[in-house]
Amino acid sequence: MTETAVAKVDHSDGVSTSPEGTQRTQSVLREIRRLTRRYRMQAMPFAAIGATHGIGAVAAALDPPEALLPVAAGWTASAGIYGYVHRNASRWDRLYACVAAGSSAGWQAALALAGANGVTAGLMWAFGAALSIPWWVRHAEPEPDVTAELAAPPQPREALPVAPGTADRRLKLWNEHIAANGKPLPGSALDGITGFAYGWKATVTLAIGEHWHTTLQARKSILSVYDLPDGRVFVEAMHGESVRKSRLTVLTSDPLQQKNHWNGPGLDPATGKFPLMIAADGEPLHFKLWNPGAGALHALISGVTRSGKTKVLDVVLTEASMSDRVYPLVIDGGGGASLPQWRERANLFAGTPEQAREVLRYTLRLIERRRPVVERQGGGSLEPSPEMPLVPVVIDEAHKLLMSDDETDNRDIVRMCEQITQEGAKFGVCLILATQVPSVKQLGNSTALRDQVKAGTIVGLRITEKGSGNMIDTGDPMPEHLKDLPAEFPDGSSTHGLGYMMTSRKIRARALLLENPAEQPVTPTGLDPDSAVEPVPALDAAKKPAETDPPRRSSGPTAEDIDATVREAIAAGTEPAVDALMRGTGLAMTQVRAALKRI
Repeated sequence: MTETAVAKVDHSDGVSTSPEGTQRTQSVLREIRRLTRRYRMQAMPFAAIGATHGIGAVAAALDPPEALLPVAAGWTASAGIYGYVHRNASRWDRLYACVAAGSSAGWQAALALAGANGVTAGLMWAFGAALSIPWWVRHAEPEPDVTAELAAPPQPREALPVAPGTADRRLKLWNEHIAANGKPLPGSALDGITGFAYGWKATVTLAIGEHWHTTLQARKSILSVYDLPDGRVFVEAMHGESVRKSRLTVLTSDPLQQKNHWNGPGLDPATGKFPLMIAADGEPLHFKLWNPGAGALHALISGVTRSGKTKVLDVVLTEASMSDRVYPLVIDGGGGASLPQWRERANLFAGTPEQAREVLRYTLRLIERRRPVVERQGGGSLEPSPEMPLVPVVIDEAHKLLMSDDETDNRDIVRMCEQITQEGAKFGVCLILATQVPSVKQLGNSTALRDQVKAGTIVGLRITEKGSGNMIDTGDPMPEHLKDLPAEFPDGSSTHGLGYMMTSRKIRARALLLENPAEQPVTPTGLDPDSAVEPVPALDAAKKPAETDPPRRSSGPTAEDIDATVREAIAAGTEPAVDALMRGTGLAMTQVRAALKRI
């Protein structure tokens, strides 16, 4: 027998160290890790019940006063877990965590007094299982197992097979019901039919004198001819081709009903973009933070409550916080209730209108700090890097801070946002706004903000009113109004994240789903030396709503308020010049000049 055929055995303990045994062990460990990752959410209640039982058992086995030690440690752990959830979760999660933590503490004491065996332990496990039902219902879907998909090479798209000597039925239907005289698109041609996983694509060429917009207007007829439900036909321009041509996408199944999970950071430093949505044909649509060599890009994300707007912001902020080239600042226009999970994770978090003003003034001062850097490099735009990170200011529920009424005057916030969008791009500073509707009205009727966000990325999710007014035009016509997007899929599941990337392809898409951004690490990122010397505003995150300053009245700030604002800006290092103070405070030229005369 050859030496290689002999299994290597450590006779001291009888454990086989052959390559085959090692590979089997590694394979088993990998499978255990995979199952643990996939079902970790479903297993968490068992871990909590088991820990409660264990603490009670240890306490029951000890004599007083030593028995108090494990109970005290268990109560401390329960309080700590509740405190963490209270700081990072929604109102429902906080209530559920409070009940679970209180129940765990109570059962720990009960087991310590009555013993960890018998009826008490059985009741504890039964109560814990009943209390876990809402958790299991909410997390019924395990984490997707994409191991096989990631390992498999992508399959090339091939034309669907057609029986020899026969015409493609799709082409026959087109010629008879779409392209014939008297039909929606007379004289049109359907070429290059190519199948893919969810349907097929083709090129539509219209008759001479027609524009591809006519094909877009015929979408409903195409749906009828191919006997499909709404939302299954999309028509897109073919840029660089004749205006008679367009790309037709027909879906025989809807992949957007399935959730596409965010699987890790995808921000490409070379392009400044990352995948945010998956289109109806399975292709990714990218969110762009900056244009290489051309500066930062602003963005607008819109959608009604429960349309998935916050989940989109979670992906954007997670990509930003995990990059060493991005230094995100967060303003929560919902009073701190819209993005509570980012209160401790963002470099600055503003939860009140006054804190928002402080962050915006600080951002304008950062632009001034970076102005000499651009001058030293001879002009152009700053390229985001670990030494010169991009500074995006993310404002959720921005319409609450930008729109004014008879009671509140937010024109100063609008002016500061306009200055950031007009001047910040070349200095590596951008504005990402989230509103209910992609309209000029919700941007404080500012055409300057509208024009700047149109140059970046606009994500439009479902809205409720078709007559929202002043909808932001993004070039090519939309296949459907955002109001026409369904709230539920045919199977009854929610359409969270369904919409359009209005500055990209005009095709339905769905945002990637990130369940819990708090589980993702944050990459420590520092500002460049020029910006780092600017004092960071001390935002009192613990300030209660009743203690905040009253809203600004439409009559405008008083002279004393203006003087105080100018004094604070000068004391913070802003140059006592009119233009610098305007950028640093958001005040109008006449207000700054009058204040300089008075002080």
